[in-house]
Parts: sequence; structure tokens; C-alpha cells
Amino acid sequence: MQQSSQLKVISIITGIVVIVILGAIIFQSRGIILQATSNVFSGKTKATIMTSDVVVDQSWGSLAYKGMLKIEEQYPVNVSFYSEIDTEKKMKETISKAINEGSKLIIGHGREFSDSFTAAAKKHKDVYFITIHGTSKYSNQSVYTFDQGELEYFAALSTTFVTKTNKVALIDATYAREKNPEFEEALTYYNPEIEFYYESVGSRDDGVTATKILKKLIEQGVDVVYSKGNSFNRDIIDLAKKEGIYVIGYLDDQSYMAKNLVLTSVTNDVSQAYVSIMEDYFSSEGIPHGKVMLTEEDGVYSLAPFGPMLSKENIEFIENEMKRYKQGELIFP
Repeated sequence: MQQSSQLKVISIITGIVVIVILGAIIFQSRGIILQATSNVFSGKTKATIMTSDVVVDQSWGSLAYKGMLKIEEQYPVNVSFYSEIDTEKKMKETISKAINEGSKLIIGHGREFSDSFTAAAKKHKDVYFITIHGTSKYSNQSVYTFDQGELEYFAALSTTFVTKTNKVALIDATYAREKNPEFEEALTYYNPEIEFYYESVGSRDDGVTATKILKKLIEQGVDVVYSKGNSFNRDIIDLAKKEGIYVIGYLDDQSYMAKNLVLTSVTNDVSQAYVSIMEDYFSSEGIPHGKVMLTEEDGVYSLAPFGPMLSKENIEFIENEMKRYKQGELIFP
């Protein structure tokens, strides 16, 4: 009897252990299955967006986050968002995680994702990989990009009406003088006597370096600067207010920071690129392979209203030149 009782106790304990183990396995499996199938039942496409940048006000990464909000509002997608994916190791790990979670569309917010996406696209033919700018190689890869250079022609034209020293500068985030020559070309076209200064910071966000550069330029007589930064534009405009020089803003309409000093701004609403991506994804043709060039009509860039330092006649002249350019009557050398 005693042996039978012991066997019964052992059997009960063994049964409990088995139930607990099975329960744990089922619980974990249920989570994986629910995660993989929830998008199917909800009718939503699973997508992933990753950026190498932080998500703070005026940052490049904040534009990716804004893009996510737009497409989740307008399209049947469920998006996972990852920021500060700034090493090859992190990119590979995040791509694997996204695929395991069932993402069919993976978007990299910047050209820095191109190589990692090309490697992954070769292995995962059923997943579509897209970068904002960059390069692509395989049929399940695309690049959505844009060039706001045509607007920079006319941002440059605005400087010719206000400069007193005939010294105008462009402060870039990274060196791209030969790649994006439009601002410089327009200065030469409209006023050959203007002396052009070009400097690059090496970062979208380094306000300390950007202001050091601007101080040096002001010492050399520059009285108008086009600042193509993200976060560092606030520092540039703060210094411009102290020194009384004019500024062309970037990314958004930055006249709110210095109404009487900001001539205009070359605005970039990169979040609209995500809307274009999803519009193509859900179209009957699908996403085009290779490079997709977005334009002003796609809402990714525009020229902000001109400031009060420009006369009505100045603005009318600029607008007429823009019209001539769009009609093909004006060609810059």
C-alpha cells in the first residue's frame, strides 16, 4: 500500500511537471502564432521602418517616425519602428527580427541601409526592401529619392537682393558641393560678382561645429548663409540673430525662429516619401523596381514663403523665374 501511494504521488508530481512544461511551451507558441497571424486577421500588412538616427525634434529620425504615423493613418499597415540602428550588426539583427515578425516591407530611412538591405534582399525574395536615398540591386529592392536642387536655384536668387557684401555661404551637413551645385550655379548666374563660400559640418546635428564655422564665415564678411542642417539649424539661426545676418532655412519653414532674418526655407517633408511608397505598394502595379524619383508634386519638398525683407517686386521676379524654369524657358548652365 505504501509503495502504491508513493507511486501515485510520483505520478501526480510528474503529471504536474509535464503540464507546467507543456503550458509554458503552448504559452510561448501562442504568442508567436498570435504575432504572426494578427496582421492576417486584421487585414493589415506588416511593415518595418528603421532609422540610424535618434527621434527628437528637428532630427532626421523624427521624419521617419512622422512617416510611420502618416502611413498607419492612411493605409492598412501595422508598422514596427526601430531607431538608432547605426551599425551593420544592429541592421542585420533588426532585419532578422522584422522578418521573423512577419514584415513583408522593410524601409530604411537613409542610404546607410543600402548594403545591408542588398545582402538581405538576396536571401529573402518574398520581402521587399526600400531605402530613402541610396542604391538597390535586386528585383525586391527599390530606392525612393528626390532632389530639391531646382528650388535651391531660387533660394539662391533671393540672396542676391539682400547681400551687401556680395559674400554668400552654404553650410552643409556632409560634403556634397559637386553633387548638389544648383545653389552655387544660380548665384553665379544672377550675380557673377558674388563670392561663394562652401563648408560642411560632417553631421546633421553638431551645432557646436556649425556655429564655429559660421563665426569664421562672418569674420570673412559673409552676410547671408544657407544652412542645410537638421538640429544644427537652430544654433545657426540663433547666432545669425546675434550677428544680424540673413539665413535660408532647411527642412521646415524656419521663419518662426527669426521672421526678419529668414529669407525663405527649402522645406523637405521626407515623411511624404512614405506615403508615396505605400501608394505604390497598394497599387495594381506595385512598387517599381530600382530608383523612384519623387518631385515637388509628391509633396516631399517646397519653397517656404519669402520673408518681409524681400520687396513685392523681388518676390514677383523670383516667382516669374520659377515659372520660366518649369516651362523650360530658363536653363542654368
